[in-house]
Amino acid sequence: MGTTILWIHAAAAAVWIGACACFVIAGLALAPGTDEQKNFATRAAPKIDRLAMLSAGLLFLTGLLNLTEAAIFRRFAFSSAFVTVLAIKVALFIAMVTVMHWAMRIGAVIRAVVARGRTDAVPGAMSRMMKAHAAIVAMGAVALMLGLWLMGT
Repeated sequence: MGTTILWIHAAAAAVWIGACACFVIAGLALAPGTDEQKNFATRAAPKIDRLAMLSAGLLFLTGLLNLTEAAIFRRFAFSSAFVTVLAIKVALFIAMVTVMHWAMRIGAVIRAVVARGRTDAVPGAMSRMMKAHAAIVAMGAVALMLGLWLMGT
């Protein structure tokens, strides 16, 4: 059972990071101020962000299950290195969720602005959302590498 949860945990992380990476790649491919960029920001971006947040939720739940299993297996005796790496991973997760929430708020505002017929704000909003998603990808890559280290301990 533990291996299954671990694989689900890794898959959820990969989907979250992958969704954010796809957001950035798609955003870079769209010319600023075009209808394609507006449509991406108002239609596709919310779907990508929902997938990312669903993956983040699954990541959180499976992380708790993995930690519980590790605690029982080790009789709650963790090395200081394990605790340090785990604390960094938790801090990265909190930062990633915070940035994701910020990007989703920008998306909600831009959808409201576009609904009122004002599309001049889309390029700036897309730039901010792309930077947020790129930051999530970078933090997620670090967290994945730390997770690989934890697996070996």
